[in-house]
Amino acid sequence: MTRLKNVIERFRCRIESAAREAASAPLFSIETVLLVLSVLYGGAMGLRARLYEKGLLSSKTLPCRVVSIGNLIAGGTGKTPMTILIAQIIRDLGYRVVVISRGYHGRMEETGGVVSDGETILKGPEDAGDEPYLMARLLKGIPVVVGRRRYEIGMMAVNRFNPDAIVLDDAFQHIRLNRDLNLVLLDSRSPFGNGRLLPRGLLREPVSALHRAHAVILTRGDKAVRPSTLDALAVDRPVFYTAHVPLIRNNNPVNNSFLTETLDISNLKGKKAVAFAGLADNGQFFDSLKAVGCILLHHFSFSDHYRYGRQDFDRIAETAKKKGADVLVTTHKDFVKIEDGYRRWPVALTVVDVSIRLLGDPSPFLYLLSNALDTPDS
Repeated sequence: MTRLKNVIERFRCRIESAAREAASAPLFSIETVLLVLSVLYGGAMGLRARLYEKGLLSSKTLPCRVVSIGNLIAGGTGKTPMTILIAQIIRDLGYRVVVISRGYHGRMEETGGVVSDGETILKGPEDAGDEPYLMARLLKGIPVVVGRRRYEIGMMAVNRFNPDAIVLDDAFQHIRLNRDLNLVLLDSRSPFGNGRLLPRGLLREPVSALHRAHAVILTRGDKAVRPSTLDALAVDRPVFYTAHVPLIRNNNPVNNSFLTETLDISNLKGKKAVAFAGLADNGQFFDSLKAVGCILLHHFSFSDHYRYGRQDFDRIAETAKKKGADVLVTTHKDFVKIEDGYRRWPVALTVVDVSIRLLGDPSPFLYLLSNALDTPDS
């Protein structure tokens, strides 16, 4: 079983590597197979979009305002922290708000359900999915619900919580549901990956799909460079810039600030660490540790939404002991899946998260958001 798991993991890594490489490949190669699949996938996505545009497939409308957070490439742009930020802003503006996520890889993805009512967390990560449970832990006073069928789940949320607005997490491709504000996140360092569609690249849709967006948000946009592709496509949309702000979350359950109290990431400077993560792009996480002066002795890279087992914990713990690590480091997303599991770490476990900060004057973005939330009679 372990050997089979290793083979599957190597194959996954090979496909992920091909999806990030732009160079041409030999005719008889896995890249060529992936390219053929990309063409088929692109044709299906294009046909679907045209059917909606022509009204042959219809979109539904919820009886409240809807703000969608999404992206064009698979993972890694910061949708979860952006969803948290937008939901908090809407709450602070005085609106009742609910967050809806698909609940990917959670047991409730198909059936749907309430993860949090805003006060009490009702479901764990196995049921809710990693990101919805994480959001429920951080969003006080904001219900979080999950389900693949966003309209039906949205109606459930409307009937139960009577929100003024719903924030859709990762919903740019879910065009079955209308929205009042469609925000698309692009990573400023590599906004379109290698420019190819899944599975040969990371694009979920052709870049031309940006015409559906009301605004583009360039994450990790500290240098504020607008991709030339946007101009080439004549994408006349407002462009905003954000920065990723790494931080440490206090995971000491003794006090009442469990995971809500934060520490500066500089606390890891000079610490010898073994790190592990299961994200869409683990490399970004490991690089962020090195950037703050953390001495990375070894890292374990798992697939996105990975479910850890006892053997994984034992490998990580044994490596930390052999390497003489000062700390073990993982992500908030990974921690919420293991906090009730393996406890006998040989050294302290540090939980690293990321928040998103708007760059420059936030007034234009707040105006855009407020305008989308305003009802005709308000």
